[in-house]
Amino acid sequence: MRRRDPGGTGPAEPARLVDEGVPTLRVAETFALDDPAKAHARLAERGLRGRLVLVP
Repeated sequence: MRRRDPGGTGPAEPARLVDEGVPTLRVAETFALDDPAKAHARLAERGLRGRLVLVP
């Protein structure tokens, strides 16, 4: 069962905000897509302020 958005905006509102660049994302580090083990090891170290991103 899906929960209703209390504001009644539905899924279109978050998509619109992303398209407008409203939310900002903090990226801690980037890693090559073909070497996810390095990203996983970094994640295990903890202490991250942001997300790890795998890039092609």
